[in-house]
Amino acid sequence: MAILSMLYLTVSDIDALINYVGFATWLSIGVAVLCLPWLRWKQPDLERPIKVNLFWPILYLLCTIFVTAVPMVASPYETGMGVLMILSSVPVYYVFVFWPKPKWFQQGSNSVNIFLQKIFVVVGKSKTARL
Repeated sequence: MAILSMLYLTVSDIDALINYVGFATWLSIGVAVLCLPWLRWKQPDLERPIKVNLFWPILYLLCTIFVTAVPMVASPYETGMGVLMILSSVPVYYVFVFWPKPKWFQQGSNSVNIFLQKIFVVVGKSKTARL
């Protein structure tokens, strides 16, 4: 996210930046919401801790289609840049999730993660400390 945020800062036109971010956000969240009816259809017996009437995700998906389709017609360059920003996550996913990592890569990644957690004070409470 930090790298993507720095890329956003290179845009001098605030309207274009709003279009990039808005399109990318709506498209990403829309795809995530699409999972709800998809899972209801493909895996109806899956346990669901929170049940939502399908009317709401379908309404949200219709709004997402409208909010993403109109900018595609009105400003295709900005929406294309938004799609490219979303697709920039594919190599990151491949390297850090899909690719079977060698041991030296895992150790280095864990060391960097622990270092960053300590620097930014995001280390959770230990499991032994209970109230």
